[in-house]
Amino acid sequence: MPLKVDFNKDYVAVKDADAVLSVRYNAGGYGNNLIYDFNARVMISRASNGGVSVTPFSQLDRETLVEMRDKLVELRGNPPELPPEAPAAQPSAKKFNL
Repeated sequence: MPLKVDFNKDYVAVKDADAVLSVRYNAGGYGNNLIYDFNARVMISRASNGGVSVTPFSQLDRETLVEMRDKLVELRGNPPELPPEAPAAQPSAKKFNL
């Protein structure tokens, strides 16, 4: 689900490097960060309590990745292109040969 303008009022996007975008959620005193690293192809989630998790781009929503990349370009970043979208279903490797 893409982030819409009316939903974005508590989110701030910042270019950390040419290929790194940080999205900070600042409502209610929380300081959660999502860091999209387009070179490493991972999203790093940093919680205000110190917790960190790393999610590969392959497990994230493609539409959101495209939107975050576009935002980084808008902020004068220079991220690499996203890889082509994989097909929804992979064919089975082999059929039984009876």
